[in-house]
Amino acid sequence: MMLSPLEPEEASSQQRRLIERGEHLVRQMWPDITVNAFALPDDDAVLLVQPERGGASLYIAADESVMFAASSLEPGAALELFRSGRRTDPVEFVPHAPGRSAR
Repeated sequence: MMLSPLEPEEASSQQRRLIERGEHLVRQMWPDITVNAFALPDDDAVLLVQPERGGASLYIAADESVMFAASSLEPGAALELFRSGRRTDPVEFVPHAPGRSAR
């Protein structure tokens, strides 16, 4: 799966909305996280990727539902799960106790 970064000035208003939604969720858990955005035009979606080794990915659908994918999941397999409808409950991104992280 080869993707090109989605630069803010190139993003449509819908893509910017999805990026903002994803950034809001991941920053609830990890306030200082850095993410790169990628368009998934075939899915009308956006992908946020933490660029550091061991980083996670967040797929954001047009309806603003999301799927969190740990780095241990191969990107192509994660995309297929996303396309099949797998989603992560947004409550998973709300910290409940010190040290808790999203699945």
